[in-house]
Amino acid sequence: MTPPSAQEIIEGLEARLRKTPKANKPLEHGLLRYQLALAYVESPLGVRRVNFVKALESLNEAQSLFSLIGQPIEYARTRNALGVVLRELGRREDAAGAFRDAAERLPDSTHRGERGGALNNLGLTLGELGRPQEAVTAYEEALRAFGGGAFVRQRISVLYNLGQAQNSHETGDGPEGALAVYEQALELADPQEMPDQWALLQNGRGGALTRLGRFPEAVEAFHLALKVFTRPRFPFHHALAMNNLGLVYTQLGDRSSLRRAVAAFEGALRVLDVRLHRPVYEEAYRNLYMAESALKDLGETGGRADYFARMLEESPDAERLEMLRERIEYFLHLPEPSRGEELAELDGAVLALDERGAWRVTATWLNVLMELPNEALVAGLRARLAAHEALDPQAREKADWMLDMVITQELLSPQRVRVRDTLAMLGHERPTEAPEAAVPEGIGTTADVPREVDEMLLRGRQELGDAHSPRR
Repeated sequence: MTPPSAQEIIEGLEARLRKTPKANKPLEHGLLRYQLALAYVESPLGVRRVNFVKALESLNEAQSLFSLIGQPIEYARTRNALGVVLRELGRREDAAGAFRDAAERLPDSTHRGERGGALNNLGLTLGELGRPQEAVTAYEEALRAFGGGAFVRQRISVLYNLGQAQNSHETGDGPEGALAVYEQALELADPQEMPDQWALLQNGRGGALTRLGRFPEAVEAFHLALKVFTRPRFPFHHALAMNNLGLVYTQLGDRSSLRRAVAAFEGALRVLDVRLHRPVYEEAYRNLYMAESALKDLGETGGRADYFARMLEESPDAERLEMLRERIEYFLHLPEPSRGEELAELDGAVLALDERGAWRVTATWLNVLMELPNEALVAGLRARLAAHEALDPQAREKADWMLDMVITQELLSPQRVRVRDTLAMLGHERPTEAPEAAVPEGIGTTADVPREVDEMLLRGRQELGDAHSPRR
């Protein structure tokens, strides 16, 4: 049997309410009202605010039916749920009062899990009201309620919230206290069993380390968070971590770090939707502008594609592969003509590097394309040829030869054939003579080019195709 839908649950509860008169069965009617409110809160259907208004009406009705003496637990649960709804509707002072009331009425001896939840909700609401010190007190009470091994996940969540509150300028402990709390929580959070909580803690830890001026450690923490908060799986958290990473690189302030800052802010902006995340989007955009201005002040020339290409050139092989893979895969999902333009702009920036840098980045670029479907290979090679076309004749001749040499020395024979087949399909003619100084010293020479092997493989494929073509 399939589970009932949200609409079916709501309709079922409403039908039961009609059969349960408030006058004759007040307790049962109140419990149904409470359950109906929760169903509205959790429903993915309809307008969210409308659902919460309906939940508020149902909870107010339920609360009026529970006696403080006869049904104290039901009353407290209703107050906690009421706080959730009021907070969502923007009535935070009323929400804080409801959470505090619920926590005071839930016995620590028998309902400490629910009491801890109400105190955590109270802390979140007080933080939103700009009262971080009171929030810290609420979180500390919640931690006492969540003591023991039965509430590990809840304890980790409260510790994260406590770290956020302590990181405020208005609390006494500041980033030192926040860092200690995050590290305490990380001892409880298994990265395999709780990857999202673990990544949130690493992101918070990175923020505390940034405020303490421990920038290399902060960079490491944000990179750890980003291993979990990938763009496809956690787009919003990915954007937040990328923005935070960019801020650390901006603080470092050297040319290489500022290039990385620009790339990080670009990564955040590629995810954020200005209509849904306007405050974060505007912050990331301001940060990007500041990082670019700092680069210009250091004498950096070109634009964002040039900064990215120079960053690729100076990065270790594994990091270069990861960054280039992410960037190319993003470009390949764009519609035309944006896809081709972005790819060609990046290729043009790579070709503007010195010979050794262009070789290294092109080798990584080819390895990325080898991982992707043939459509992606065609798009990537077409963009590279467009970048070659934009060069003057002498530079184009060198670029053609360099590409041919990278194909020869960096790919296996079947891969070389695949790439050269695709280039030929796109109308590219393989160069036959090396221009002067076409190959960086120490990387390779024309004597290393096994042209006969490649041409034999190509002839074999062509003959095989002819043998299977229909005869007239």
